[in-house]
Amino acid sequence: MVLCASLLSACDCDGDCSVGTTASSGSTPTTPTTPTTPTTPTTPTVAKCADLRFCKYDSTGTMLDDSATSWSCVNDKLLGTFWEVKTTEGLRNKDWTYAYDPNVGACGATVAGCTPDAYVAAVNASATKPCGAAAPVCRMPTHAELIFLSYPAAYFPTGGKFTPATDTTYVPPAAFFPDHMTDAYYYNTSEVGRQVDYSAVIPANSSVDAISLLGMAPSLGTNVAGHVRLICQ
Repeated sequence: MVLCASLLSACDCDGDCSVGTTASSGSTPTTPTTPTTPTTPTTPTVAKCADLRFCKYDSTGTMLDDSATSWSCVNDKLLGTFWEVKTTEGLRNKDWTYAYDPNVGACGATVAGCTPDAYVAAVNASATKPCGAAAPVCRMPTHAELIFLSYPAAYFPTGGKFTPATDTTYVPPAAFFPDHMTDAYYYNTSEVGRQVDYSAVIPANSSVDAISLLGMAPSLGTNVAGHVRLICQ
């Protein structure tokens, strides 16, 4: 008996060498559970027309959420205007330029002569309008409309208002007009060579009513090309 106990063999002292006859005193292993697939975070949706001034629309005239990443029209609630938003290809490409001299503009041959008037006619003849049914007829904006688009809401009404104590430039807000180009834009006037220049630096403490006289509306001539952004109504 002593020898058997000292050998610590797999056989018991009676010579029985069977394996696994004794039950384990340990706990039964827990079957692992399948890990839960992580939830993909979603971009929060911003309410339609939540911005205090601007609303996004698509080419069917449908109002979009402010978080929309694709839109073709913006409504300025403050001034009651609907504005074209440019594309990156085709007729309404943001890179195209126009001039009243038909030999100056560059518009990829999308309209004859690359003139502003030809562009207006082509957009109105197109089956797809920038603002759709919300504002189906497009036109050139006026001098005041183009400049007012770049003003902060606090400037209205303009009487008795002054610009900040630092020199400032005014451009349409990038959150709604990501297509903005730094070059000048034409406006509708009898002085066909005149444009609104968004790159002009307005001196500090200027009268808001005088901004258009401080470089934002240079008289350039018919042979200078510029961009066009239409108002639709």
